[in-house]
Amino acid sequence: MKGELYINGSDAYITWGISMDNTALSDLMTPPSNKTFIENESRLEHGKCVIAADPKLDSRNLTLQINLTASDEEQFFERYNSFCEVLAAGKLEIETKYQPGVVYKTIYQSCSQFSQFMRGIGKFTLKLNEPNPNDRII
Repeated sequence: MKGELYINGSDAYITWGISMDNTALSDLMTPPSNKTFIENESRLEHGKCVIAADPKLDSRNLTLQINLTASDEEQFFERYNSFCEVLAAGKLEIETKYQPGVVYKTIYQSCSQFSQFMRGIGKFTLKLNEPNPNDRII
């Protein structure tokens, strides 16, 4: 888990005890959609005219599931509070060891679910937005 996930340049596991859920990587790697092509329908022509040249990527929303672990309750709340400060700043740059040189530049929107188990393990479901999926270079 160490060295697997980086958030804003910090190793998420070392800093906050955060690791990715088994679906997080696939959510990050899901290809973004193209923006809708320019179309024009005229009653003077059959069908419609579609300009498909130079397609552009659309922004995308992500649902990222992560886990926060700690050795005891005190460490859990320290890590939780520290991570909440990062979320409150709004900007999350996410990198993984699986895609060297790729950084997902996202905006934190909300945490739709938070579950705490045994006072040392918490599961978060983060809602993020990637405004420009074409800008992933470090």
